[in-house]
Amino acid sequence: AGGRTLDVACGVGKLATEVTARGGEGWGLEPSKEMLGLGRWVYPDGRAALVRGIAETLPFRDGSFDRIICQGSLDHFIAPQDFVREAARVLRPEGRLIIALANYESLSCRLGRSMLRWRRAAARPYWQIPPDHNHKGDLAFVRLLGNGALRLERCYGISLLWQFPRWGRCLNVLPRRPAGIVLSALDRLAFRAPALADMIVSVWRPRSGSDDGQ
Repeated sequence: AGGRTLDVACGVGKLATEVTARGGEGWGLEPSKEMLGLGRWVYPDGRAALVRGIAETLPFRDGSFDRIICQGSLDHFIAPQDFVREAARVLRPEGRLIIALANYESLSCRLGRSMLRWRRAAARPYWQIPPDHNHKGDLAFVRLLGNGALRLERCYGISLLWQFPRWGRCLNVLPRRPAGIVLSALDRLAFRAPALADMIVSVWRPRSGSDDGQ
């Protein structure tokens, strides 16, 4: 609660609007004029501040935000590490950058590549990186993001096997309670093993003088 939160590549500004509704100060940054216009139509009474701009050159003063969030967009950026340096600049000393990124080396993607190559697909297979992505999201990519500007505080995974074919059907065959047990167990595994998870969440903090020797 409270503080200033910036959602980078915010789309229609849903998260920034939710932050404001919960008593914080929500800001959204989005390069698309059309998405920002749609956001003002979807949330006509929203008090969040929506700004047009790109992630690699944040149009804000140093130390402006307590939290910066980027959900599912970093692999679209031209220069992700430039964004991270900019995030370090506009974060306050106790601030945090939170990045959520689809993992194209997840267990689901690995199984898809190894087991389903022989199948012809009418559309792009889910384990192939979309053409509008400029980078491959995986744990190795995430670990290189700090680049001296920020320090990785923690990293965890969300979900396992979400996109694997017929996975939903398999769960539906099970009674409700066993299906829930399976899902909970896989969620716990994903949390502890982000390299296998469908989504990787990393939390970064500004470096301090005590970090120099680490």
